[in-house]
Amino acid sequence: MFKKFFQNWNNKKKEKSNNITIVNSPEFYENYLFDFKNYASGGSGNSIVTFGSDSDTDGAIFITTNEGGDNIKKPTLPPKIKIKPIDVLNELETSPTPWTLSNLDNKIMMLEIKENLIKQKYAKREVTALKERLQNRKKYSKFKEFFEQFPYTTEEKIKKLLDKYDLVMKSSDIFIPEFPDDAIRVMERYTTKVDDLCSKKPVFYVIATPENFRDADGKRDPILLAQSPFCFQYQILGAWDKEMLLLSEL
Repeated sequence: MFKKFFQNWNNKKKEKSNNITIVNSPEFYENYLFDFKNYASGGSGNSIVTFGSDSDTDGAIFITTNEGGDNIKKPTLPPKIKIKPIDVLNELETSPTPWTLSNLDNKIMMLEIKENLIKQKYAKREVTALKERLQNRKKYSKFKEFFEQFPYTTEEKIKKLLDKYDLVMKSSDIFIPEFPDDAIRVMERYTTKVDDLCSKKPVFYVIATPENFRDADGKRDPILLAQSPFCFQYQILGAWDKEMLLLSEL
């Protein structure tokens, strides 16, 4: 759960990774949940995950070139499959609650010990955020009916999806003006429940085609995700093509 953080934080207000300005990420604002995707520079796992990284050579086809008189093998990844996000929605789904409510007090106590031992504030922030999510689980019974409507997916499943298909994952902000009413309503309900749970707002992401993010006037048909207030995973709120498909209604 605890990932290694990269260390180049000398100019934190200006530092960028994968075209994300760290200071603008929602986790820097106290009224938002910790954004585990866009927290640390160049990390992986619960920090920034480089989805579809060129360093992934699984399934790569190697070609031989001749540069400077030497034969050099260079990997060429197979082309990604173009597809609508809604058509691969089933590849993200996991069990409704992939975490446990058992032994919470001991887990929280151990995280508090780790929190007090860590000096590096970015590593400390991640541990603190995980502790907060475990504390939220202690109130789960009160909110169970609502949150169990939405299945979970993991960063691993998202990475596999984005490696295979010509899709990207980014903040939902630029999509909100064009979201159908059903999407706005489910985001509003989710926000209200998270605020009731822990007095913070959730962080939303979408999975869409690269063109969806580039073309201001293009038709957009993303998958809508929310970072869970109970763990470092995502809940799938819905997807749409012509109409919104709410997973809670399936």
